[in-house]
Amino acid sequence: MVPAPGDTDAWDARREKLGAKLAEHRARNASQAQKERSPGTTQGIAEGLKLASEFVAGIIVGAAIGYGIDQLAGTMPFGLIVFLMIGFAAGVKNVLSSVSPKPSPLAKAPPVTKDASRDNGENR
Repeated sequence: MVPAPGDTDAWDARREKLGAKLAEHRARNASQAQKERSPGTTQGIAEGLKLASEFVAGIIVGAAIGYGIDQLAGTMPFGLIVFLMIGFAAGVKNVLSSVSPKPSPLAKAPPVTKDASRDNGENR
């Protein structure tokens, strides 16, 4: 219930009650926020570095293979460009496969069917 506009005592009591609730809420959430900001959690940084290294490795390997083919065949920029693009695609595929959810092994189980060769004439 909202107090009357001229009732200052009721408004003061209501303000104090709200202040107490806010203080309790802030105290409860302060410990949780401190845990989230703790410097010991580097899992996100590690995951980001892993993804970046997979991406860069695909590009570098593609460029190295293309450069090697160009040195052997004497077609300097073409093998490098083609294999650089292939390395880029491989890097993107590696990153996407790392972040995509893994399917459950039970989800891939084939459905159970009755084998006609093992029927032995029971259902004829």
